[in-house]
Amino acid sequence: MKYLTCLVFILWAGFAHAEEKLLEPSIDKLVEWIPEEVPRTVSFYFDTNGDEIIDLIIAYHLIESYACKEHCKVEVTTFNDHWVLVASIGHNPYSYYVIKKWSLWRTDTTEDWQSVKKTSENVYKYKTYEEWYNEKFLELWPDSAP
Repeated sequence: MKYLTCLVFILWAGFAHAEEKLLEPSIDKLVEWIPEEVPRTVSFYFDTNGDEIIDLIIAYHLIESYACKEHCKVEVTTFNDHWVLVASIGHNPYSYYVIKKWSLWRTDTTEDWQSVKKTSENVYKYKTYEEWYNEKFLELWPDSAP
């Protein structure tokens, strides 16, 4: 039993230490974002010190993307637990629903991605697109209902 307790403590201490490596910057430091650079994420590029050089890249969970058509906005819209990001790619404008829980990070474009398993039950709560759309999306955007 002592060995099991010791092992649990060591694993917890390692997890807590790794999580301390990532200090998430505020959204005003965001200079660029790229959907699905890593599958099912949106990569946020941050300039944390104002020198116009990207210092930190964080991949946040991409929950869904949907065509926004004439309802597109240019800015990043912030909600309590997620962002809605809008991109116009050619003639296909899309909005991206991104939860505020990161999965990977790196400190520059040459470094390998690092991670600590950090997620939320809500990320994987919805098994299908229809379930997510009916139970979560329409709650946030009721005017989009057919």
